[in-house]
Amino acid sequence: MNIGEVVKNLQIKYPSVTISRIRFLEKEGLVNIKRSPGGTRKFTRRDIERIAKIIELQEQEFYSLKAIKNNPNLLKNSKSKNITIEDYSLRDLLKQAGLSKEQFNELIQYDFEIEKDNYNNNDLNRMKSWSYFFSIGLEPKNFSVIKSINERSNDFVEFVQSLLPDDAIPDRENIIKNYSNLIRSYLLKNIF
Repeated sequence: MNIGEVVKNLQIKYPSVTISRIRFLEKEGLVNIKRSPGGTRKFTRRDIERIAKIIELQEQEFYSLKAIKNNPNLLKNSKSKNITIEDYSLRDLLKQAGLSKEQFNELIQYDFEIEKDNYNNNDLNRMKSWSYFFSIGLEPKNFSVIKSINERSNDFVEFVQSLLPDDAIPDRENIIKNYSNLIRSYLLKNIF
């Protein structure tokens, strides 16, 4: 695989991956990519797994490159600490999601997002999804159907809540989770 293919492959899970980032990891000695006689980088499955592990350590476990470089056992250790960050600044959110400020501003312009002081993991996951769609050439203007679906979905969730007994604790998040699972499974059912 060449470097462009590797970036596209890794961006599905790690939207912040770029060609320059991979070249930097190579320059720092964290990956050693074989080259063709013409000098083109030729990535193996093992190379891609190593790059993914480095990015995972940086973005999910918050190790610095220096720490990774000085502790090679981190790359061998498959056990991960689960560190959950509850609040993100806009800058950190966009960096983790792989979105530019211009792309975020476009989402605001189309009323998909609003700027606020702190963002949470739901915001991060949504931004990663936006980043994915931006990376394949779609723009917010291509998603007008989401607004319609959102309005109808909110009405449906409120309807389901109204069916619960008065003494039941409203569990909006659980209703949304199960409703989302239904929609996802029907979309996948129709595709595959």
